[in-house]
Amino acid sequence: MKVIELKDVKKSYGKNEILHGISLDIEEGSIHGLVGRNGCGKTTLIKCLTGIYEQDQGQILVCGEEIFENPNVKAQVGYVADSNQYFEGYHIDEMVEFYKQIYPTFDEKVFRDYNQSIGLDVSKRIKELSKGQAMSLASMLNLSIHPKVMIMDEPMSGLDVIAQKQIKDFIVNEVDMNGMSVLISSHDLKDLESFCDSASMMKDGKILYQGTMDQMKERFTKLQVVFGESRSEIFKELSGVITYSNLGSVYTVILEGYGEPIHEALKQAGAIVVEEIPLSLEEVFVYSNR
Repeated sequence: MKVIELKDVKKSYGKNEILHGISLDIEEGSIHGLVGRNGCGKTTLIKCLTGIYEQDQGQILVCGEEIFENPNVKAQVGYVADSNQYFEGYHIDEMVEFYKQIYPTFDEKVFRDYNQSIGLDVSKRIKELSKGQAMSLASMLNLSIHPKVMIMDEPMSGLDVIAQKQIKDFIVNEVDMNGMSVLISSHDLKDLESFCDSASMMKDGKILYQGTMDQMKERFTKLQVVFGESRSEIFKELSGVITYSNLGSVYTVILEGYGEPIHEALKQAGAIVVEEIPLSLEEVFVYSNR
């Protein structure tokens, strides 16, 4: 079941179009990563998806309904922004009370259980929290409403390694226990790779491609090629080669469209070894933006 559906979504600021026909589906109970360079439109897309901005064109459905100016749908959506503007003078305990009043589904026991691990002093004022503590608080508060959909914009920003693992564990627990669906934007591609079921890659207000983590990696191939002697000229002749480097006669090659013809061409050129080696999501992102 699709819990998030975007169809040909466009958004402009004045004459500057930021989103150029975005289409995206996210399945129930999945964790979907959104990656892209600064300025590619990720945050604008997220603000449209949470109903903060209204799209100029296209359709955004969350749980089967339009989200803009729809309080019933917004009540089912948790949102952790990249900068959370809470009431700075409030104590953490006062924020808990605020969430209890705003969200009927807010579960204070779950919040206290989460904070047992994170260890925030609930008597502290919001303005006294570090960036990482504020992000942890925002994640815990929003997870405690048991949302059907969680939208998170750079939620690991400012968190140390231990806090990152704790927040990820909380998210996975909510997905497993309640079927929550997650869209998470992050610059930490290694983090997304180990955490998400699928991902979308944005560039210049468009989605380049989307799919499972394995499907994303299938676009490019990373090879280790060994020759008896230096043969760098062969990589200038082969189609699909994006970049290559070498240490002596051992070459590391990134290419698109690898198949049997290229394998045979390398063998005929004298390659002793032609071996595929693992490609990270970070490498896919870098080579997609060349």
